[in-house]
Amino acid sequence: GHWRLLHNGSCSMASVTIATPTAPKHWGCAISCRRGTARVASTASLRATHPKVALALSTSVCRPTVAGCRTTTATRSSGCSRIITHCSLADSPLVRIVGDDGSLSNEISGGAGVYAVFDAEDKLQYVGLSRKVVASVVNHMQVVPTLCVSVKVAEVPSGDRKEMQDKWQEWVKEHVETTGEAPPGNVNAESVWTKRAVRRVKPEIKLTPGGNKELTVSMQELIDQLVKDRPLLLFLKGTRTAPECGFSHKVLTMLNEFQADYDTVNVLDEEYNPGLRDAIKEYSDWPTIPQLYAKGEFIGGADIVEEMYESGELKEMLAEFKKAN
Repeated sequence: GHWRLLHNGSCSMASVTIATPTAPKHWGCAISCRRGTARVASTASLRATHPKVALALSTSVCRPTVAGCRTTTATRSSGCSRIITHCSLADSPLVRIVGDDGSLSNEISGGAGVYAVFDAEDKLQYVGLSRKVVASVVNHMQVVPTLCVSVKVAEVPSGDRKEMQDKWQEWVKEHVETTGEAPPGNVNAESVWTKRAVRRVKPEIKLTPGGNKELTVSMQELIDQLVKDRPLLLFLKGTRTAPECGFSHKVLTMLNEFQADYDTVNVLDEEYNPGLRDAIKEYSDWPTIPQLYAKGEFIGGADIVEEMYESGELKEMLAEFKKAN
């Protein structure tokens, strides 16, 4: 067969098709694409000419459709098309939530959709819907860890509430017709599946005692000592529970998704961190905030952290932190 790379304008989605003598298999990939169309003879040449696509394929970001599922193509107003898979509950692939290495599976959608959670005996426990499936699954793991072993997901890229509700009803009805009973977690509206995990919130770090007292060391020295003392440190605008800029909120969301253990410093707190907003930019020689540091090294701002998140590098880095600590 051959690789066919379909580009539909400047967008954030691409579609890859493997043409075979029988029916083609489709992938819907969350990767960057440029305008144009390319035909590639092999995986090697695909990797050479379109490394982001090859990376997505090699890291299982792109998932083949399952036999018995139907596919439709959704086209955005920008012209970007994406192949969407419509599977029954029975035909959807069962994915282990946590791998043998202890890290969260990258097969679980980070977007909107419907999900079904199974226990260690592959018995369905709960069917839910969420605008961020992976975050909901992680929350269930914290509340009822013994019942969360595997998951099936039906992505709804549009995030449309009605579409998600229809899919949810379809899966629950299918299970009831097959087994004669509803999923245990969906029977009681006040069940543990609807509860949110209570997280211990770390206090914000304050660099000075406050009160505008004269410092005996420079702010640069305080920053340097803090960066070296804290394994994972985020300088942001606002606090972790009340960020005061969209970029700070975005980085917090990505770190929280992977349950990262990190400290924060509010650069806008002039009472306890006077002059920090400008001092941190000088320290890192980086013009924007937030700024993330790991093991004494500057990782980057919001754009770089987001790139690491999309490539899987952030998840790998945080998994290494968990093992080390």
